This record gives sequence, structure tokens and C-alpha cells, in this order.
Amino acid sequence: MSYSWFKSSKVTDASPVRGGAAVGMLADMPALERGVIQLLRQWCDGEAGRIAVAEDFTAIFGADQAAIEVNNLAHLIRLMVQMGRRPLMRHHTQCACLGGDESAFAQMVAAATAGDREDAMAFALTMLPPDIAYEAVQIAEYVGRAMLDILHRTSANDGYSVPSATRH
Repeated sequence: MSYSWFKSSKVTDASPVRGGAAVGMLADMPALERGVIQLLRQWCDGEAGRIAVAEDFTAIFGADQAAIEVNNLAHLIRLMVQMGRRPLMRHHTQCACLGGDESAFAQMVAAATAGDREDAMAFALTMLPPDIAYEAVQIAEYVGRAMLDILHRTSANDGYSVPSATRH
């Protein structure tokens, strides 16, 4: 008889993917966090998703400001995807679940937007090396402010409500 104190290193299809486990429901997230998760998912869906984001931003901000906001979003997602400690996991665009990585991403953006850089760094450091995390937090603040602006401008049209304390 033998005992092993370590799990087998064999990876099976049933093995959970770190960061992808559902930690909640997207509908339960505040509008800012829900919005940035939806942007992340849509952007990562490929060229069609990125074009749709750019078109939506252009309709909301106008061409010049949309270019700035889309580039900020692209920069942040590029940092998260290409420079992460491990692959960034996300659920598909229409999924009602909220993944662990998606939650950390949204919380980083929300904290940075609120000016709480220490909390934003704590979330960023779970996914990124320190030098990249610092840069991500800087960009996350711009992405979060753009998302608040989108929510503010579209609140009368689609039912979103943005608490007045978070409006800028």
C-alpha cells in the first residue's frame, strides 16, 4: 500500500481552469463592473467584437474621443492577455456567469476609477507582474471613467442606473 500527499500532475479535461471558475452572476455586478466585463468579453471575441466596440464608442463619444477610449481599452486588455502571469480566463459573451479572472479585472478597474490605487494594485498583482500591474492600474482608471461616461450617457436609453456618487 502506498500513499501520495500530492495530487497527480496529470491534467484531464475535467480539471478546472484557474481563473475561469464561476464566482457569481454577471447580473449581480454593479453597472460599471458589468460593463467592463462585457467589453472584455466582446473585445476578446475577435475582430468582429472589436469592430462592434469601436462602432459603439464612436456612436457615444464621436470619432476623435472614441479613438482615444478604444486605444485605452485595447492597451489594458493587451496588458492583461499578453503580459499576465497565466492566461486570462473569460466566459463567452452571452454567459450569465462571472469568472474569477473577470471579477478581478472588473474590481481592478472599479477601484482605479474610484481613485483607490492600493486596492486596484492588489487586484492587478493577482494577475500581472508588478511593473505591468502598475501600468494596468493607470490605464484602468481611464477605461473605468469611459465606462462611467457610457453608462451616464446611455442610462435613459437602456435602464442602467449609475449611482450619483460615482458620476464624474
